[in-house]
Amino acid sequence: MTRVLLVGLGRIARTHIAVLDRLTETTVIAGVDPAPSYDVSFPVHARLEDGLAAEPELVVLATPTESHVALASEILSGTDALVLSEKPLAQTSAAIAELEARHSPEVVGARLKVAHHFAFSPEVEWASRLLAGHPEWGPPTRVTGTSTDAYGTLTDSQRASLVSSFVDTAPNQLSVASAFTTGWQVESHADRGDRSVTTLGHDGGLTVLSSNWLAGDSSKHLALEFLGGEVRMTIEHSSMTVLVTKDDRVIAHTAYADDVERKQAHYLGLYDALLHRPDDPRLGVGLALRIARFIEEAAALPATEVAWSEVRARSR
Repeated sequence: MTRVLLVGLGRIARTHIAVLDRLTETTVIAGVDPAPSYDVSFPVHARLEDGLAAEPELVVLATPTESHVALASEILSGTDALVLSEKPLAQTSAAIAELEARHSPEVVGARLKVAHHFAFSPEVEWASRLLAGHPEWGPPTRVTGTSTDAYGTLTDSQRASLVSSFVDTAPNQLSVASAFTTGWQVESHADRGDRSVTTLGHDGGLTVLSSNWLAGDSSKHLALEFLGGEVRMTIEHSSMTVLVTKDDRVIAHTAYADDVERKQAHYLGLYDALLHRPDDPRLGVGLALRIARFIEEAAALPATEVAWSEVRARSR
């Protein structure tokens, strides 16, 4: 049974705990957080060194983004444990390069993994298998990804682990897009912190990604067009379903029949890969580096003009 140490007991750690509790191959032996915000069933230490003294085999970093690289490096240096960092691993490629310079490629490649959990969601896995059976469709000629979260009313303390809608959402969208596209080149970017719109070219087409924290509810989907629109695929991440049409006729549909809630379903797939197929490129630092470079390239572009607006409900 894999002994797990959970570093950081914030919002996303709850999902890790729920998923790890479902797995018969793992046991959470301790947590590390100087000020945990909720009670857990395992010992909690204020210092990382005390948690590492329990000799974990897997250390999960569920801490704010800016802490990931330093913590991962410390754990890689001081233990033989596998490290799973929440995404993004870092906001800059320089931070990842610095981490790689401190450790051998073998250590980083084998022992440092990144939780690009959206890429392991059931609907993404199904869509990937379907496309593998239709090489005649070629790469998508158009990809449109939208992601909204109702974070506008969060308090400052609740937002402490968040960076911006773009930085926090781009790793999710790009880790999914990496299953269908290659050769990303950023063409335009507009970012207001709570909202962003980015256009990038990919081999064979164009991708448009939007993120938004000013929303009434959570909604996430990816729409792909193949053969210039002849084939259309809509991947609904919120419901974990997929609809595929060809010449406006439905040719395939998948529905989610399990009762595991969405985020846990993502992480169940991720942990299955981590425990049984740790060389899966979706877990690799290589993908994290591509995402960091994308974030840098977008931020370096002159801001694109967008007609930002807001809608409010009428008071009663």
